[in-house]
Amino acid sequence: MLREKALLYIEKNRENVIDLLTAVTEIPAPTGDEGERSEFILNYLENNGAIGVYKDAAGNVIYPYGIRAGKHNAVMIAHMDTVFKRDVSLSVKEHDSKLYCPGIGDDTANLVCLMLLAAFAAKEKPSIRCGIYFVFGTCEEGLGNLKGSRRFMEEHADRISHFWAFDLYYRKIYTDVVGSLRYRIRINTIGGHSYLNFGNPNAIYVASQIIGDLYRLKPSQDEVFTYNVGTIAGGNSVNSIAEEASFTMEFRTADPMVMKKCDQAIHDILKRYKPLTTGISIELLGKRPCAQGVPEESVEKMIERARESIRSVIGIDPEETSASTDCNIPLSMGVPAICIGLCDGAMLHTEEEWIWKDSVAKGLKLLFHLTYRYYMDED
Repeated sequence: MLREKALLYIEKNRENVIDLLTAVTEIPAPTGDEGERSEFILNYLENNGAIGVYKDAAGNVIYPYGIRAGKHNAVMIAHMDTVFKRDVSLSVKEHDSKLYCPGIGDDTANLVCLMLLAAFAAKEKPSIRCGIYFVFGTCEEGLGNLKGSRRFMEEHADRISHFWAFDLYYRKIYTDVVGSLRYRIRINTIGGHSYLNFGNPNAIYVASQIIGDLYRLKPSQDEVFTYNVGTIAGGNSVNSIAEEASFTMEFRTADPMVMKKCDQAIHDILKRYKPLTTGISIELLGKRPCAQGVPEESVEKMIERARESIRSVIGIDPEETSASTDCNIPLSMGVPAICIGLCDGAMLHTEEEWIWKDSVAKGLKLLFHLTYRYYMDED
């Protein structure tokens, strides 16, 4: 029986998954620079019998399995990239039943579980009820702007019935997507000497006024949005009136109409301060779209499937929440999608990131439970 093969495979890989996780985690994969990790994954899949594995123009590693004509295919995606630069030390350490390393939970543990599932499919060739694209994606983090997910969906949307992203932790189901707009704003003024030209407009001061107006924005009772200024720079010296300043900022919301209002709000603020400057520019750094036109019944069915598998394998009732993930792209195209995690830990996006060691084997079993129950035939 295939069920027995699956259970034996999971048990056999209870320790192997940690070895594989360690190997992949220690391969640097900054956003936009995932090449070394993608080569490892591609070779791993081919060495385990996967036929037809390829890289697309965005650098995604894709293994199409049993693909059908029409919209009869699912996507299972985990992203390869991490938020850490190449100079960050990547060495997996174990202490008190925890595994420590930057990027180990977001998203490498999820990535490795998906690699093992894809390898199982390649080896055992199970009969499935719909096609599955196993996707190991690029540029999910930060200013990667979901490049991998975006490219895949642009090329395959007409074949996809639903989309599963594996990211973060299994204590939550990420059911709603948060869209974002990210900008770099530059202010230029005439500047001058701090004493001789006192009174000339100062670009840093103008930037601070713009930021102050931004932080005075208040959502109405039926709106939800957030804003943040993440970086700021400018000026030449302590005795110079700054002639240039810049800052990066973002808006986040789950409502596409509110997103339009946020976009208009920052442009209106900039117009008010333009007379004080020799120029203000706003550069769009990234846009993560909100959900639009998604069949609610289909998403609810996916949520219930995920909840059932998490209850069965992990023994908890997961919380539903929002996040910005690879799901933003399919949901903006009307394709049902949700995100769940396959590990448990904390401190993501910090160099102190960790996961519970035993959570990875649980996550692998959770992934198999979800996939086997809804996609694989038992014969």
